[in-house]
Amino acid sequence: MKLQPTRAMTALICAGAATLALGSTAFAAQPAGWHLPKVVAEWSTAWNGADPGALGALFTPGGTYTDQAIGVTFQGRQEISGWKARTDSLIENVHVTVRAAHRDGDHITIEAVYSGHLKGAPKPFAVPLATLLELDGRRIASDQDFYSLNAVLAQSGLPADWTPPTP
Repeated sequence: MKLQPTRAMTALICAGAATLALGSTAFAAQPAGWHLPKVVAEWSTAWNGADPGALGALFTPGGTYTDQAIGVTFQGRQEISGWKARTDSLIENVHVTVRAAHRDGDHITIEAVYSGHLKGAPKPFAVPLATLLELDGRRIASDQDFYSLNAVLAQSGLPADWTPPTP
């Protein structure tokens, strides 16, 4: 019997490999003339912007966003917009810098740097981020973000058991 990996398993393995490969080193510059897929440019602009609704609007009505580092999933534009608003309330200067994007049909893998300054933390952070997008037409049906929460906390000067304040 030959085992066939599922698409989700393959994506997870690729994301893990990308995260390990990215490490904490600098990223190589993209070749001249390289352009991001439009949805990736819109996604990073929404994360870097101040309007939480801009992120939610990129998703299908039933789309999901999963932050694998903390183990939460949000479904639908309103919940995803709420997650962006919560992120903005906890992290000053939250920023996603896309270093590479690879598209295969409706699947996009993004290599990026996730940075910001957790409010109340002594120092800012900048960690590698691997994101898997699954599209349904021009909208995002699924977004899975992979980064090291331990690295965020360590770079921020916070203990490993730190939890964010409740709103």
